[in-house]
Parts: sequence; structure tokens; C-alpha cells
Amino acid sequence: MSNDRNVLIYGASGYTGKLVAESLAQRNIPFYMAGRTQSKLEAALKIVEERHGAPVDAEIVAASNAIEELLPLFEKVDVVINVSGPFMQLGWPIVEACLQKNCHYLDTTGEQDWTIAIQEKYGQAFADKGLLLSPANSYMWAAGALAGEVVLETKGIDSLDFVYQIDNALPSQASTKSFLRMQGNPDSQYYLEQGEYKAWPHDKAFTVTVPYRSQPLLALSWGGACEPVWFKMDDRVLNCRVLTAFGDEIVTNVINVIKQYSEQSVGMTDSQKEELTNQMGDEMTTAEPPKDSRDLHHTVIVCRGQGRQVTKSFELSLCAPYTWTGEICAEGAARILNGQLKAVGFQSAAKAFGHHELLNTFHELGFCSLPE
Repeated sequence: MSNDRNVLIYGASGYTGKLVAESLAQRNIPFYMAGRTQSKLEAALKIVEERHGAPVDAEIVAASNAIEELLPLFEKVDVVINVSGPFMQLGWPIVEACLQKNCHYLDTTGEQDWTIAIQEKYGQAFADKGLLLSPANSYMWAAGALAGEVVLETKGIDSLDFVYQIDNALPSQASTKSFLRMQGNPDSQYYLEQGEYKAWPHDKAFTVTVPYRSQPLLALSWGGACEPVWFKMDDRVLNCRVLTAFGDEIVTNVINVIKQYSEQSVGMTDSQKEELTNQMGDEMTTAEPPKDSRDLHHTVIVCRGQGRQVTKSFELSLCAPYTWTGEICAEGAARILNGQLKAVGFQSAAKAFGHHELLNTFHELGFCSLPE
């Protein structure tokens, strides 16, 4: 194994794994593609090379998420990018192995409960070792963290209100399973109110407005998001709410599925409930979606800030948000390897790498807008 191969993608054969691999290849960063099935990893690498248009400096390693298989592999790298979800079901050995072998940990989760859980169990331990523990290096919810940091530059802002508005959403199977398991839970999707977590209703759609659309939209709490977790750590912020609007038809369908889940899950154990949401996720998303398009798949994250005497808003326009997930993972890995890490322990990408630095990079790459 090459001493220069310092990055590993775990779960690399999936939809997001291939996007991360392609973005690493574009930055000329050698990496390992790891996962449970050799044949799937080989097929994934072929797709990555086709998209990249050239051979990719990647080495395939088949390994389960059992810690005894991960430890000798992680010993050889500095950065692990975990894209294997649902994370609350599969991620624990990967974080533990990173800590034991002194690896920086990035993942692409959208699961708020996972984010809270690893913060509580591992945040201080990673900080003590000078390591980064950074979940949700992904469109959901790193984009909102970037927008929130821009708004918080206005002194006196203490409340943040986010809306993710998405055109032509393309959730993968793993993402659908992850969000269904959270949306189906009646008491663990949180917003932040006066510095404390409060639970959203799990089976209710909300009406939201965005400044560039003429009609109101339906939105969901969609697991609560990670912004309330990160900004709970921030002394400037008392309140933080996040809602997601990805089309009224999709939102209505999800609400109907959640009501069905609530009826079917009565009397089930937690593990049985997890199995049920996995089954429903498979039924809702039957195949891997195509790679998203910069021309077709547009999104805007609206962040409105308020304080005692001031208001501020920022609309972060973003294209190809799933491709951007691969980009932010690869950019984070590159910055770690280049010695540009700004904060260790449990951190959002915005704090770990700098919000202006990331926004400027992705604007130059043609993905996002900049603050005025």
C-alpha cells in the first residue's frame, strides 16, 4: 500500500461514495475504496473512471464494518470518509476505529440523532487527540451551516430560521431510509428554542415561504437537521429551526407513509421499527438515481436571522447538491492533508474549514452563490 494513500471512503460502492470518489480524483488525491462487497466496489470504480474520463488512483479493499477488520486498514490513513448509512445502524465501529487509529472522521449523514450521539460520546475524545469529528459533510446539512455563519456575522443575531428548497429532488436509497427512520419518530426531531432542544411534530407538514417563489410551499422537519446541533454549541444562538421543502407532492406522500408507519409500528421494538422504515425506504426508492445535473437540480437554502434590534437574511443558491456532497467531502480531506484544518473535535464543515473559504472555493467551481 502506498504511503501517499491517506484517505479512505467507507461505503464507497453506493451513490454518494461514487460522488466522493470522483471529487477526490478531480483533486488528484489517492484513496481507498472500502466496503463489504468486492464486486460492487469494482463496479463502482469503473463508473467513477467513466465519469472522470481517466484512470483513478484508487485501491479497493473489501472489509465489513466490524472493528477488527477496520483497525488494520485505518492504521494506514489519516482521513476516513464514511458514507455508509443509515449511520445510527452502521456507523459506530467506524467512529471507534478512527479514534483508536488517530484518523480524522468525516461523514455524509443527514441523521440528527446520530450527530447528537457521536458528539456526546466521542466529541471530547477526538478533540483531546487533535482529531476532527465532522458529520454531515453533505448538502444536508453543511450548506445551511455555511449560510448560518454568514448571517451570524451581523452582530446581535440570536435566532436562525432555515428553509431548504429543492427542485427535482433525487434521494438515494440510503438517504431515504435514514430520513424515514427519523421522520417516523414522534419525539426525537429537534429544533432549538432558548438554547434547549424541542421536538417537532413528526407527522405534520408546514407551510413555508421563500422570497423568490410566488406561492407558499409545504415542508417537513425531515429529521430536524444538524444546524440545531451545531448552533447549540454557539453562544451567539438561542433559537434555530430548519424545514425542508422538496415539492408538495413528495411532502404529502411522505406524510402518508409516516401515518402508515405509525399504524403498523404499534407494539414493535426499536429494532423492528428500524426494519420497517428500511423496508418502506426500499419501496419508496427502488433504484439508485442518476448523477444530478447542474442545470436541472437547483436548490436554495434561505437563512433568516433575527435579534433584539436587527434582522439579516442570506439566500445560498446551490446547484447539483448531491454532487456537491462529494465535493465538500473531498475538499475537506484536501484541506486536512494540506494542514488547513481550523478546528478539531466535533465541528461542522463550516467551522472546521472556514465558511468563507468553502464558499469561495465552491463559487469558483460553479456550485454556489456568494454573500453580497
